[in-house]
Amino acid sequence: MKKVKIFFQGDSITDASRDRTDNHNLAGYSLKVASLLGDRFEYVNYGISGDTSRHVLLRHENEFQKEKADIMVMMIGINDVWRFFDGHINDAVDEKECVSNIKKIIEITRKINPSVKIIFLEPYFIAGFISCLNNANENFLKHLKLIQKEIPPVVDYYIPFADDFLLRSKNNELPADDGVHPNEIGQALIAERIVAAVKTIQ
Repeated sequence: MKKVKIFFQGDSITDASRDRTDNHNLAGYSLKVASLLGDRFEYVNYGISGDTSRHVLLRHENEFQKEKADIMVMMIGINDVWRFFDGHINDAVDEKECVSNIKKIIEITRKINPSVKIIFLEPYFIAGFISCLNNANENFLKHLKLIQKEIPPVVDYYIPFADDFLLRSKNNELPADDGVHPNEIGQALIAERIVAAVKTIQ
């Protein structure tokens, strides 16, 4: 019996310093998802650290065409905001383009595999950790609000994380030691929510 293939797409949160000798290698939350769901699924990870939604859009068609996965899990958007504040303004992506890029990625994915199920993970950050993001909350909220409005209707499962991560940080359970990249607590939280989503849409 053919295994259901799960395709992970995104930036450094998905990349999680994976072994680059093989694009299929898992790390971070994707590795935890695999450990929870087991070997009845197949898993590939195409997350690339530093990517914005613009970067993912440029590479996604070739990558997904190669894999033709049954489920895509994607988190993208925080670098779109970050680039306004880290000295790489030419790579910054405003909220309208960010959402447009995400929708185009989704359209490409469904064109390649019309039966694909898409799980979108909401981007997040906890203010106060990375200096160049300390004044980014207003900008981030513009992105987040438009994503929350436009993306849930075009995916099969939308997982909100912004409030979850902030709540856990207030409870002294830091899910991201630098405010962005999930630690063991954050990775487990993301993985648990993805597993629940996969079980719902399968």
